[in-house]
Amino acid sequence: MNLQLDSTTLVLMFITLAITSFIVMFLIWRINRDMPGVLCWMVATLLNITSALASLMNALYGWADGWGPFLSTSISLSANMLVLEGALRFRGYESRRRWQFFLALIPLFMALSWIYRLDPIARGISHDSFSMVFQISAGVVLLWRTANRGELQANLLAGIACILIGLTISTRLWLALGGNAMASQGTDSPATQWYLFAGANFHVAWTFGLSVACYFRSRQQVMSMAREDSLTALPNRRGLDEKLSQTLAETQRSGERFAVIMLDINDFKQINDSYGHRAGDRVLSEIAQRLGQAVRESDFAGRLGGDEFIILARQIETDDLLTQLVERIRQQLNGEMPQIGEDVDIRVSIGTAIFPEDGNDPDALLESADSRMYRDKKSQNQLNGEPA
Repeated sequence: MNLQLDSTTLVLMFITLAITSFIVMFLIWRINRDMPGVLCWMVATLLNITSALASLMNALYGWADGWGPFLSTSISLSANMLVLEGALRFRGYESRRRWQFFLALIPLFMALSWIYRLDPIARGISHDSFSMVFQISAGVVLLWRTANRGELQANLLAGIACILIGLTISTRLWLALGGNAMASQGTDSPATQWYLFAGANFHVAWTFGLSVACYFRSRQQVMSMAREDSLTALPNRRGLDEKLSQTLAETQRSGERFAVIMLDINDFKQINDSYGHRAGDRVLSEIAQRLGQAVRESDFAGRLGGDEFIILARQIETDDLLTQLVERIRQQLNGEMPQIGEDVDIRVSIGTAIFPEDGNDPDALLESADSRMYRDKKSQNQLNGEPA
């Protein structure tokens, strides 16, 4: 049985769904203007509308000299290219050279569309070959090596929809390459009609999938900001508490030793009083940068609050190793800051606590490190002849 669908109705349905997708992508872009890839996807949906309108006008009025197929094909190829570029940017694969290469493909698309405008089989093979690669690649990019299971689940619908669109295109391409007569009948072909029907539905799934992916990305950014200190860009107290609890849970199972290293800046109040709070903020930012250079890759550093910082140091097998780490941190952080004032010489006080010897819960470890930090501060003051 030959199931035939009405071509005009299918094109109108595709246009309506494409307009809906464009509105959704426009709203996503308005809300998340700084989110990479969203602008590419919004333009892609707009081009899909334009391509579908060109097909509809050609079906209704039969434009001469193949102008309808030329416009529809060249615009559709550009739209599919932008789908891939948007996926790459969304996943963080920025490349100016790649973008320049993609832009250089547009004249090629136009040339091929014009050359094959009167040859539906050659035009279909050209269009579907590029479009299939773009769509399947976009789907793979969205699902490839996600940071965690949550990101994979968030990108899953959009990624699968892209792959299904690519597979739908490959079906029509396979018919054309096999010389099937349906491939040369244009919109009158059941193959093309079912291609439009399936493509429209998968396009809607892609749009909804992108909405989920963008929402997840936006939520992750908000959660990250809630755990980040705005001045130093280090994890804040909330981020530190979560990391400390996670580290405790992991080390309690493995029996690994780790250290909590607490430090603060000596006489920080005098810096604020003498040079102003903006100078104090610059000191904190500089200390954060120096701290990033001092700790190991396996360590976790954050700002506890005020002028206090915390380092969680894993793999502390011996006390000597911890002593060496503390001295390296001290040497890296201590020193003059001429950008604040000529006589500003920063010195830090440091205290440590080791799990499990000094406690097996966050409060006990922080209290022990804090006590030893003030002991270190008192010792430095006595050496300098200052009041304890």
